[in-house]
Amino acid sequence: MTHPLPSTGKRQRVLARTALATALTMLALAGCGGSDSTDDDSGPTGLVPAAPALGATLFNDATVLRPLVAGASWQYAGIAPDGDSYANVITQSSASPGVTESGTNTFDGGASHVHVTAVNGNIIQPDPIDANGDGINDFANLIELRSPVRVNDQIVAIDQRLSNMVPDLDGDGHAEALDLATYSRVIGTEDVDLNGPPTQQAVRIDRITAARVVLSKDGQKLPTVTSTQTVWYAPSLGVVRRRLDQPSESGIGRDVTDERLTDWDGLP
Repeated sequence: MTHPLPSTGKRQRVLARTALATALTMLALAGCGGSDSTDDDSGPTGLVPAAPALGATLFNDATVLRPLVAGASWQYAGIAPDGDSYANVITQSSASPGVTESGTNTFDGGASHVHVTAVNGNIIQPDPIDANGDGINDFANLIELRSPVRVNDQIVAIDQRLSNMVPDLDGDGHAEALDLATYSRVIGTEDVDLNGPPTQQAVRIDRITAARVVLSKDGQKLPTVTSTQTVWYAPSLGVVRRRLDQPSESGIGRDVTDERLTDWDGLP
């Protein structure tokens, strides 16, 4: 007996949920750039564009854009895709090395935390991640910010095919693979209007995740789904705004979540 493929809409919804769950796990609170890859299912996927020519140097030392201070906190006001407002509080506590950064409701998604540290002028998330649950870490030492901070600097976090990522869609009894690519690019500096504090000139970094299901039966590639997390960093303050643009759960349209700094405490 043959098993027809699910409808296009249903396939898109499955893909969106899978891709975004993986992306959010990997990007954690602030998003990431490059990494040390520790799994080698295959790659590259062809989902990462060629890096543009490097532009002006914005900061020689990336760490000025990302204070890591145990006891510090940042308060944000956000707007969810449905238009409702929400609050998010980020706090940092001591870790070895660096800090553990905890959020109460980042992107209106509930509590989360991530380990962050500074190494050789770079801000990294050092803990390894097993994205597909196969017992092999897929990446580690994710780079959030790299020194020097230069316009158009592009850093690839992951660009490979991960097996057994999606429940069987083609009826052959085998889970489907996922082509997954995540990369960051420095866009430049922009003025950011905040919810109370003065307008800040901040460095904008876009982090794009692209994913597509690859069917095990015949290798067919389903349509690519993308999400973009944009983060604005102000010197000595850190993250002053973050925005997430991702497919809706229905697979129709986009969901945009945006939060901006309202207050902070504990910074030098």
